[in-house]
Amino acid sequence: MWTDGVAAIDYTHAFYPEMAPAHLAFALLLKGIAPPPTQGFTYAELGCGQGLTTNTLACLHPDARFQAVDVLPSHIANAQALADDAGHDNVQFFEETFAAFAGRGGADFDIIALHGVWSWVSAENRRILLDIISRRLKPGGAVFLSYNCLPGWAADMPVRHLLLERVAAEQGPLPQRIDRALDFMMRLSRQGGYFDHAPSAAALLESLRGKTDNYIAHEYLNRDWSPFYHADIAAQLPGLEFAASATLLDHLDGWRLSPQAAALVAESHGSACETLRDTLTYTRFRRDIFVREPRLLSESERRQHLGALRFGLTVPRHEVPESATSLTGDQMLPATLYAPLADALVEPKSLEQLVAQLPHGFDAVVEALVVLAGLGAVAPSLGVGDTERCHRFNGAVLARNRHSPHIRQLAAPALGTGVVVDVLDRLFLLAEREGADPAAFAWTVLAERGKRLRRDGQWLETVDDNLAEMTRLYGQFLRLRRPRLVALGMCA
Repeated sequence: MWTDGVAAIDYTHAFYPEMAPAHLAFALLLKGIAPPPTQGFTYAELGCGQGLTTNTLACLHPDARFQAVDVLPSHIANAQALADDAGHDNVQFFEETFAAFAGRGGADFDIIALHGVWSWVSAENRRILLDIISRRLKPGGAVFLSYNCLPGWAADMPVRHLLLERVAAEQGPLPQRIDRALDFMMRLSRQGGYFDHAPSAAALLESLRGKTDNYIAHEYLNRDWSPFYHADIAAQLPGLEFAASATLLDHLDGWRLSPQAAALVAESHGSACETLRDTLTYTRFRRDIFVREPRLLSESERRQHLGALRFGLTVPRHEVPESATSLTGDQMLPATLYAPLADALVEPKSLEQLVAQLPHGFDAVVEALVVLAGLGAVAPSLGVGDTERCHRFNGAVLARNRHSPHIRQLAAPALGTGVVVDVLDRLFLLAEREGADPAAFAWTVLAERGKRLRRDGQWLETVDDNLAEMTRLYGQFLRLRRPRLVALGMCA
């Protein structure tokens, strides 16, 4: 079992945009590699957690077929209930071990995705995963594999070991043991020794204080936990070739490496290059794409495929960044290119349309899209999804927000991905669907959760003041944000 030690607590709800077929296709095309089929594909998520990514993708790609597996009954029950409420007919969730899933028959897969699994399972489970991949990934198929990597984790591995030991030594429910163990570890870090020589260790502990117990349990408290060098991962995947990073900014060495560092990397070849990049950038987490029998595209084919991809903003226009901090320093995004590009992307367009509209040339527009997508402001898509289907799915997600704010994304058919929507906006949308007064409904839910609103830095004390502020916020939503959600097909 790959959850030994944390089966008593569920993992968080999260949608991972890097696992979307359009995102994988964009990353592969940047390297001149043909992506898996973009229609009618088969997709498996191994270790799906709450299943939100698979459920969202199944909503966005009705002609595709999805399977997902997780060993925790509560995870699969939640995922299946969401699929049922959304009316999905193209997804199957399996509550079972990897070994049991490996024994299943059925169609082979165009895409196999493993997020937050490889570093957190035993060597035996990794062998089973390799068996599934080796037998069921189609030629030309892609594997998305994320994992904690070395050398970035080397200095902080003792923190995880000490935290695991301390949690095991505590008594009581797991959340209480985690809290007491973190308190002990913070006191320990102030005593120096190892923590003086590894300053990132204390910073890691401080960051964990802001994480949920669910996240800490599944990320750090598994019995099996191992970071890996990229070269070792590549060597364990026989018959597959490393094709690209799904972390899009990794495609821009100018954002990661100084010219001198890039020259050193260029002296090596193959997997060694990736490990050197990880060393020079202190990378702690990788999102790799491996392909079976990759087909290299000619430059004209690559441009044709890239030109057909659509792109759109995942954030309001005014939130598109004008600068960014990279590993090589602060980067200003030239307004002469990025401003008109952002303006054009208010309504999703194909790359071909963008190049025709902007006077900057194909390569410059592609690089700018890589930057904005890497910063999370833009998403690639394969085409416009089924709006009615997405409305059903988003309705099922919004219904869950009545009792819990944990599912933050809604499906955006115009973008082919999930987009984060503010917690109050989700409550406003739910109230509209249920025919309730949006301001009163949202305030009632917040009050039940022990929350209040703030205005001008001051907490509002009375019900009337909170209702008045909620009414003002709903008016802002109607004017500034709801039209964008409608344009992206996220609501009616």
